[in-house]
Amino acid sequence: MSKFKNFLSSMKKRKGLLIIITAALLLELLSCVQYYYTHRLLEDELEKHAEMELTMKAVLIKNTLNSAEDILKNHIWDIRENLSQSDSVIEAVGRMIKLSRCLQGGAVGFEPYYYPEKGRLFEPYARKEGDSIVKKQIGGENHNYLDGIFYQQAIKENKEIWIKPYEDKEGAQTMVITYVSPLYDKSKTLAGVAGIDVSLEWLRDTINYRHIYPSSFVMLLTEDGKPIILPSEKQVSSENTSHVINLINDSTVARERSQSGRSTIIYFNDDQRDGTIFYANMKGQPQWQIAVVCYDDEVYASLVQLRLWFLLLMVVAFGILIYMIASFAQGEKELYEKTMEQERITGELRIANRIQQALLPADDSTMKGITDISVDGRLIPAKAVGGDLYNAFVRDDKLFFCIGDVSGKGIPAALIMAITQVLFRHIASQESNPAHIMSHLNKSACRNNKANIFATLFIGVLDIPTGHLRYCNAGHEIPIMYHLQWSPKHQLIEAKPNLPIGIFHDFNYEMQKMVMEPGSTLFLYTDGLTEARNAEHQLFGRERVLKMMADISTAAPTQMINAVIAQVEHYTKDAEQSDDLTLLAIHFSPVKEQYLLVEELTLQNDVKEVTKLSAFIKQVMGRLNIEKPIANKLRLALEEAVVNVIEYAYPAGTTGEVNIRVTFNGHRLRFIIKDSGVAFDPTEASIADTTLSAKERRVGGLGILLVRELMDSINYERTDGKNVLTLTKNIQQP
Repeated sequence: MSKFKNFLSSMKKRKGLLIIITAALLLELLSCVQYYYTHRLLEDELEKHAEMELTMKAVLIKNTLNSAEDILKNHIWDIRENLSQSDSVIEAVGRMIKLSRCLQGGAVGFEPYYYPEKGRLFEPYARKEGDSIVKKQIGGENHNYLDGIFYQQAIKENKEIWIKPYEDKEGAQTMVITYVSPLYDKSKTLAGVAGIDVSLEWLRDTINYRHIYPSSFVMLLTEDGKPIILPSEKQVSSENTSHVINLINDSTVARERSQSGRSTIIYFNDDQRDGTIFYANMKGQPQWQIAVVCYDDEVYASLVQLRLWFLLLMVVAFGILIYMIASFAQGEKELYEKTMEQERITGELRIANRIQQALLPADDSTMKGITDISVDGRLIPAKAVGGDLYNAFVRDDKLFFCIGDVSGKGIPAALIMAITQVLFRHIASQESNPAHIMSHLNKSACRNNKANIFATLFIGVLDIPTGHLRYCNAGHEIPIMYHLQWSPKHQLIEAKPNLPIGIFHDFNYEMQKMVMEPGSTLFLYTDGLTEARNAEHQLFGRERVLKMMADISTAAPTQMINAVIAQVEHYTKDAEQSDDLTLLAIHFSPVKEQYLLVEELTLQNDVKEVTKLSAFIKQVMGRLNIEKPIANKLRLALEEAVVNVIEYAYPAGTTGEVNIRVTFNGHRLRFIIKDSGVAFDPTEASIADTTLSAKERRVGGLGILLVRELMDSINYERTDGKNVLTLTKNIQQP
């Protein structure tokens, strides 16, 4: 009998040891899987950001070059009309280069003795110096332009072409690229070659504006791999840039195609730093290469930190396991195992609770400085962790918020809650329609939902400037709108129930709209409020909720939530909490801004009217004493937005007006563009396909890309039958 007991005891010890080893292996496997998929996710995100960077820089460069091409093509007639007088030619060139800030200068190199009185070589050149135009004749024996590449290549090709970058010591007196065209007089006789110069310094400023990561940089190369524009040596050493250029030009270096196939990828090591090169050929002429270089230590910094923390936890976990094994050897298995198991569960639940609380939007940075709304929420789980959730953040003058209740309790519900929180934040950062956000969350919840877990959810999007509220309800408790001046002070909003998420992946969720009055508060809650039980197991109930709201005398979110929690605690007293309780209150109280400047301009829906807009913006920027580089970018963004409205809000053949209102309150500059055209949300316009030629490319996509790049926020609303587009830029006056 004694031997049998010893055998059973030995089997129990071996079984416990096997369980511990299995748990350790699973934990390590989980760490590896998490690291792998997180690394893949960051790698995919890097590729998307890099291709977006390549596309954006290529668009900016092509827009500059296309603008220069159009100027020469559209104004060479002016030079031709003035060929009869040599002095008039230089005046025509001066008028041409004034048309764009990217042009450094322009010239006409004439055929030998075209003007006998000017001698054999005559090349009048006009160059910008500040706001003035300097004109001079640079042709001569010391500068025989007839032997120059720009003259010979233009004559040989007999068409407009771009010349490779070179240093123009006589004319532009800097590094330039030149667009040239053969010049024929009215009798179709070759008079010479006309050209305009684009400064590489200007292009350098264009492509070096804002990068993906602090150490990342952009380079521009010729089609045969020669450098055109490189980052400054303060940012990147010349050895590093030379190394990158050699890798791109070396045919033996291993390279891959991106997932989209639009760029080529090279992985490299540079000064003990691993990095990635993304490069692609620009479409059309000139056929340059543009490259973006990123370093792994910045791309995967968060992953490395996460890995270190996980390894630290692994070490702690293995320490516990070793201690447990030692305890088994001492014959105290059952008692020690039970104690350690309880401590482990408690610790994991404590960590899970901290993680869950960390996902809540406490002191969200996106709401700082916004005085028109105040938001507060509270999540009180029935256990250490729960399945309730709420979230709120501000993007583009819109408050995105949600509240939800996952079926079940404990760890499974908490995991679904965490995933839903993260997905909501991610999807809402790109989508403004609450029904679309709900559909994305529903499809995600239905994917591999073998446990048949579902969640009720309410999603709202509040436009802060107008109070317009769009929302979508997925089987959740109907929110209450509260106002101190109403009688009664509260009312249930109209909310169609729809199905909870996680049931049918193709369910069509419906969006609803309303307007929040100034001073009103939207109160949202989960069924943990209506189903709170007292010691007699009686429910708190919706009627008691409505009566409680009628007795509350404050519209402030924090005080309102505190009052509700106090009422629930008084009702339940010593009874155990039966369900998670989550409350969310949003108070809308717009503050009338004091403006230092208010200006308006009304245009007809005609692209030709944009010239008036340029003068108007120049006047406003001058009054605000805004620095010229910033003023030029703001003007460019506003012109792109207004042209977008003219092109899309008014169908062909219709007439209408576009009103532009500019306000400045001391730190925030706003451009409010209104039109009475058809409903058109430019913020949802698709990005232009930059692989198409300028003639084939659809108007508008590039504009909204530039506006997003130049402005801090873009907000669109359809109000009173009008499209209202608000562009905001935070600036500091000098």
